[in-house]
Amino acid sequence: MPQVTKNAPDSQDAYKMCASIGEEFGLIVEFSCRYYADYVQVIARARPAVIGANADVIVQALSKYKYGSKTAREQIEYSLAFDLWCQLDGGGATAAQRGVPYDWQGRVQTPRAGRKQ
Repeated sequence: MPQVTKNAPDSQDAYKMCASIGEEFGLIVEFSCRYYADYVQVIARARPAVIGANADVIVQALSKYKYGSKTAREQIEYSLAFDLWCQLDGGGATAAQRGVPYDWQGRVQTPRAGRKQ
């Protein structure tokens, strides 16, 4: 029986995302990992490509997960790098329109009473 392939990003995909940030925005991506009592924290920072590590951080992203997580470290690093790329590109991975919801005509949506059967 054929097995379902897992299309999760691997370390090569994370490298390509970091290389894309370097080529398009001239920044170097660094990952730092900290272990705490009940979770692991991974921070991704993008700095200008200058000599020395004292350059200011332009954008950063954070991920926390509990010990024993089934998500691979490469997937977390890829998603953090993608978040950095989205921030640098002018939006954000979680950018959403705030405020009142609008319908397709541009009018403010108002709650309607449901039909009684």
